[in-house]
Amino acid sequence: MKIDMSPEAIAKRLRLVNELRRVCLSLANSSAGREIMKKNSKNKIVQRTAQALGRK
Repeated sequence: MKIDMSPEAIAKRLRLVNELRRVCLSLANSSAGREIMKKNSKNKIVQRTAQALGRK
């Protein structure tokens, strides 16, 4: 399987990754996400997400 490395394909993948990142951060900032951050504050991934949201 070949990966399309054309400039258009790369730009499309970058846009999709950016959209997914924004959605994930929005979900993490929801009430459910805040509850998870409280319960799992010692988890490295939770800490990294909190830092990305500008917390701590």
